[in-house]
Amino acid sequence: MTSSTGGSRTYSLGSGAGAVSFPRLLFGLLRQRFTGTVSLTQLDPAGERTIWVRGGMPVFCDWHSPDDLLGEMLVSDGAIDMHGLERGLAELASSGASGGASGGRLLGQVLVDLQLIDETTRTNALREQCTRKLVRVFAREVIGEQVTVTAVEHDKGNDDELGQVNALALLLAGVEAHYDNSRIQAEMGTALSGDMVATPALARYQRQFGFNAADDPQILGALARGTTMRSLMIPGIDRGRALRVAYTLWVAQMLRVGDDALQSIAKGATAAASGPTPAAVPKPPEPPPTKSTAKPPPPKSASKPPPPAAAEPKRAKRDDDEAFERTLVELEARVAAEANAFAMFDLELDADRKQIRAVWSELSKTYHPDALESTGRASLRSRVEQVFAALSEAYGVLSKQEEREKLREALEMGGPLKAGEDTSAVVRNAFEAEMIARDADKLLSAKQWTRAAALFEKAHTLSPQDSDIEAALHYSTFRASTAGDDRKRAVSTITQLAKVIEQAPACARAHYFTGLIQLGIDENTNAKHSFGDAIRLDPRNIDAERQLRALRIRERSSSTGAPAGKKDDKKKGSFGGLLGLFKK
Repeated sequence: MTSSTGGSRTYSLGSGAGAVSFPRLLFGLLRQRFTGTVSLTQLDPAGERTIWVRGGMPVFCDWHSPDDLLGEMLVSDGAIDMHGLERGLAELASSGASGGASGGRLLGQVLVDLQLIDETTRTNALREQCTRKLVRVFAREVIGEQVTVTAVEHDKGNDDELGQVNALALLLAGVEAHYDNSRIQAEMGTALSGDMVATPALARYQRQFGFNAADDPQILGALARGTTMRSLMIPGIDRGRALRVAYTLWVAQMLRVGDDALQSIAKGATAAASGPTPAAVPKPPEPPPTKSTAKPPPPKSASKPPPPAAAEPKRAKRDDDEAFERTLVELEARVAAEANAFAMFDLELDADRKQIRAVWSELSKTYHPDALESTGRASLRSRVEQVFAALSEAYGVLSKQEEREKLREALEMGGPLKAGEDTSAVVRNAFEAEMIARDADKLLSAKQWTRAAALFEKAHTLSPQDSDIEAALHYSTFRASTAGDDRKRAVSTITQLAKVIEQAPACARAHYFTGLIQLGIDENTNAKHSFGDAIRLDPRNIDAERQLRALRIRERSSSTGAPAGKKDDKKKGSFGGLLGLFKK
């Protein structure tokens, strides 16, 4: 359950309907590149605590943790000795008591000023301290506890000594420390009983999690190819570790389960199919052309003049001509498809500045229009100019960190993106659409069809790729309309929802709305299948379960000859029955 006020939003911690677990909350902040604060309550010692976040990464936490004192951590890590720590504490106490120039400093700054540690050591220690404190927050299991998330600018982690905490590594560390099998099973539910497969994103972000190199390769390898939790229960694999790895990937939206997993495996959209990042696998050298394709240069003769200039196009074939032409064709295809900057350079979304510059350096030297003359490829100038212009535009985006981050965020949140699209708008619109859809869901629950349809239309305009919103738009529009024949409108809407399902087979919402409409036109058998599909895809859909249960009761009543009841029949024919709130 959530509520919002101004720039704040309140969430209930837990694993039930309407609640969000702490790991999922952290990943949500990371995905949105959130900057602001997270406020929650510590029980012992009691008090309000705050986590400061910048760009989706925690940078500071005031969680009370006597076991994670900075000085003791530095001594434990060997950065300073006890004598150095005592000297720093004495300086800190002295300056604080006297109100001198050192007043107001923290221990880390004092140790830097005394040249006992350098700034890098301090930053790393503060990052580690923040990580340890946050890991302890994962231990909390107070169902229904309120957590307030506030989007607000702050000065922490902005050109100061604080360092950003790796949110993915934090997720794994927190789950490993405080999530036992029962907590994971309670949250993942039936997802643990079916097929599961890691998405291609795992290949890009695997190193950032910091998985255990000793025992995780078997687990990660199986998940990358596609497996089940039962299949992982073999000698040599710890069940608890397998559960925690799977749960961490599931929270980070890098693990597909059930039918989604089967579809991903069938399409080859898996971590195993994507393989390691291109930077980790050097491309093999291009094979040299065979003797039959390589023409030797014309023989020189002292008694004969050189061939006229007109014969120049018949130059000898260069060894790299085939590779040049093949890559040019690939680049032209990307230009025609309006590929985004990462796709244009054939780079993963986590490519750094060094990788980007290396690719640009190679491509710009080879495919610069002015370089064609010296290589005898002047006839290709018109083709190369278009490609080089697109490459230059892509490098202009990727070479700027802010633009690169915006594009990466837009691709992760908004799906496919073409060159030139406003990345900020894609991210902003997707988030705004989700907020509008939540309000529309409430109107849908209250059967205020017209108002709900208007809001869903607005949300769909902002985020047309969201299948849940599109399905709700078709259904609410159908319920709001009164013109024409009910059955014709119903059949038309079912057709629209079928197209949504075709594009997004795992959209439980589309199956559920299809079932409601089929129920309204007495297609009870089809409705039963639709509700069953909705439950299979989303076991938490209580409304679909109620509708399916009611249909089965009606079938049993019919088979025993019991009267169905005129009142119920009338409701069924006029799209009566339970609708309820189907939350995203």
